[in-house]
Amino acid sequence: MTVKVIVFDFDGTLIDSNQLKYDAFFELFSSKNHHKQIIKNVLNEILEESRYVILREIIKRLNTEMHEDELDDRVQKLANRYNKIVVDGAKHCNEKPGAKEVLVSLSKRFKLYLSSTTPEVSLKEIVRHRIWTNYFCDIFGYPNDKASIIFKIIKKEGLKPEKLLVVGDGMSDMDSSKRTGCKFFPINRSNSLQKLLYYYNH
Repeated sequence: MTVKVIVFDFDGTLIDSNQLKYDAFFELFSSKNHHKQIIKNVLNEILEESRYVILREIIKRLNTEMHEDELDDRVQKLANRYNKIVVDGAKHCNEKPGAKEVLVSLSKRFKLYLSSTTPEVSLKEIVRHRIWTNYFCDIFGYPNDKASIIFKIIKKEGLKPEKLLVVGDGMSDMDSSKRTGCKFFPINRSNSLQKLLYYYNH
């Protein structure tokens, strides 16, 4: 087997948290239809960006006259509220089918890393709560971007890119694997974590 290192995405790959992260944006703003539509539009356009980028864009579209300093303050306050909602939800939502089994099995044969757009401090808190920390060599979150994380891991491990496998459910995961020359295993309706485990255990 040529793969030596596997880098997992988190939300939507190891835990079933995509919907709660999506819904949390709507909890932060008025329930007026106009507001809802703007939030939907922004999420359709930049769903895989960090919460800070998304919140900034929503606020700018809701209040085009807001001064930059006021905007920064508003983004930070809403991001803190968003973080609390999402962290609490991510600690207790269902894992994706087979997630723990995959981590237990593959961590014995490969070096595993975690890469997410969730802020790193919050990400590590969620992983600790789930008692998954020991499965990973390291855990990376925002403000690191996914391609930079992969380059960092390649350098740390002294690997050729083709020795690293990225596992994720989003375009950002696929794009980061392409940019770094690594392999990619998509998690979607056709490909599950169980298929990943079967493939790399045979």
